[in-house]
Amino acid sequence: MILVPGTPTSEPQSSTERAFISEIFHSLSQPLTALHCSLDLALRRDRTLQQLRASVQAALEHAERLRQRLLLARALNAASEPAEPEAIDLGELLFELQADLSPLFECAGGRLELQRSGEAIFVCGNKSRLMQALFVFLEYLLRYSVVGEPLLMFLSAGEQGRAELRIEASSSLPIGRDDVPGALPCEMELARRTFVAAGGDFWSEEGDVKRSVWVATLPMR
Repeated sequence: MILVPGTPTSEPQSSTERAFISEIFHSLSQPLTALHCSLDLALRRDRTLQQLRASVQAALEHAERLRQRLLLARALNAASEPAEPEAIDLGELLFELQADLSPLFECAGGRLELQRSGEAIFVCGNKSRLMQALFVFLEYLLRYSVVGEPLLMFLSAGEQGRAELRIEASSSLPIGRDDVPGALPCEMELARRTFVAAGGDFWSEEGDVKRSVWVATLPMR
């Protein structure tokens, strides 16, 4: 086991957040500088509309990626804070998530599959936070998945009155961060904090180096 279930947030995660946010603000100047220079050159030199459009588009796409990372940093900070609990049909939540993510997986040459037991499984938590954490984590898994291989989600009623979600992917997913020893990538840490805050666990199982297996649990209502 790589992650200890239920482990509280510790100093490495705080270091992760600091390094993550510092990296974002350091990188923010790059698209702004590129955009400014492209416009300046357009005024002072003969540049085709196509060249200008390509430069501006690249700068805007870079800025959008940084915006998404800032949103991730904000979600990471909020994941451990108290949230209004609600009864959630976890199977329906995963079905909605599959529908939202399937076009993204198809564009990347993969597919997202969901298998669940026949009965409805209700848990108590914050639906929007669970959706966000799983969306971010599954999108992160997709980046490292083998093209053409499915990413599988299995939902079942586990032991001791806990719902169990197993996520399996053919991937070489990096577990740690090179810049902060002992810390998780922020996409994983967001999922871990969100499930732990809802009274559950989130961890990775050891297995085939070419296959990642992740387990998340939540108390059933």
